[in-house]
Amino acid sequence: MPSIAADRALTCADRSGSAAFPPLTLRQMKFRTERLGRLYTLAPDQVADLWQELAAEIVRALRRFDPTIASRTTFMKGVMNLWYRQKCKQLRREAAVRDRLVPLPTLGTEGMAFADRHHGGVSEVDARLDLADRIADLPEDLFALARDLLAGKSVPEIAAERGVHRGTVNRLVLRLRIHLVDLDPAAN
Repeated sequence: MPSIAADRALTCADRSGSAAFPPLTLRQMKFRTERLGRLYTLAPDQVADLWQELAAEIVRALRRFDPTIASRTTFMKGVMNLWYRQKCKQLRREAAVRDRLVPLPTLGTEGMAFADRHHGGVSEVDARLDLADRIADLPEDLFALARDLLAGKSVPEIAAERGVHRGTVNRLVLRLRIHLVDLDPAAN
């Protein structure tokens, strides 16, 4: 899949009249993606995916380039800076979600047997089961959103999959929070 994005980026770059990025831009792209890899301990293939994603973002942004405002390298640097900030937020959110994920007990292991194996106790099992019941009763659009969020997908990923704007997904997240607000003891 990442190679498809790279092929698209190169195809778009060929159409826009520049077959390759300037050397300065390539160094800046490498620096940013490798830094993200070090900060968030990403595998080398994930860093390569980030590089391809950044290249595709630059190519998409070049449609908006106006040489009367700034030079081409300055414009690309601004695109990279914006992408870098957004990617840091996304990776930070994904790491937080991974740390918060708590698996539901498998069928047949609910109750005391499950609570004894885990230090959370019966109240944690009850909270998980209440959440599972509440999610099952959600409207179809909110159920699909909850499933995606519990799978660890970010709002931008969900928006891209559904082909909608991130604001639309954020509104759905707010509706989902309203449906589940009484299950969060911190909200009271």
